Amino acid sequence: MTEQLQQIDRQVVQWLRQIKCDLPTMLADMDLQTKTSRFDLVTNVDKAIEQSFEQLLMSHFPAYQLYGEEAHHNTAKLRVGYTWVLDPIDGTANLVKQQDDYCIILALFHDGEPVLSYIYDCPREKLFQAIKGQGVYLNGEVVPPPPTMPLADSIISFNNKVLNDETMHDLLDASFGYRLIGACGLDSAKVFTGQFGMHIHTNAKPWDIGAQFLFAEMLGLKMTNFQQEPIDFIHGGPFIISNPGCYEETLAILLQNGGYQK
Repeated sequence: MTEQLQQIDRQVVQWLRQIKCDLPTMLADMDLQTKTSRFDLVTNVDKAIEQSFEQLLMSHFPAYQLYGEEAHHNTAKLRVGYTWVLDPIDGTANLVKQQDDYCIILALFHDGEPVLSYIYDCPREKLFQAIKGQGVYLNGEVVPPPPTMPLADSIISFNNKVLNDETMHDLLDASFGYRLIGACGLDSAKVFTGQFGMHIHTNAKPWDIGAQFLFAEMLGLKMTNFQQEPIDFIHGGPFIISNPGCYEETLAILLQNGGYQK
């Protein structure tokens, strides 16, 4: 399968290069809409990128399924054969409010197992890339597993709006520091490189975390729900991706005193 994955990878990297070229025009004509609330945003950029990837599949991989944020939500057969999971813009609010800190998340699953993963930091032109059986790369350079870090030495990342005050302050007291980028792919990528010890997302959608499965597997990271159980790539849900050195302590704090929920 490795040779086949390398061929697919070349097509995807070429597509990402084209998106990089097209983005300035897309951004110049950006149109904003809301979905479920004023905080749940979508732009024509999100939709255009998903449509562009669908065209790539129709041209080169017509038998492959697509499970995307903006469309393609039929989940009946996603565990059979090849399935792409796509978040065309992760961090749409950052794109709209800051014109920064947003990325494309893309992953290929074969019979339910991750085999290719990409997180493309658009403003910084940084491509995180994982190929099953081959390696993890950042702009073509090998990314090694991060060193083991205890929670006391780790910068942690989570959305403080969904944690109760006691849990939040216990995590802050136990860790070295706190940061939140606000795009799950970019917060997770900081865990890949050892810059963050962990990232928590309490309501992750499948496209928020589709790429992280393979990165975690190949870099020796922990990626589970809060009960230390595997996550279903079709359904998502509360998730943690963590350096193994701070995983157990983080979850113990998160779940003490009745759990994290307000």
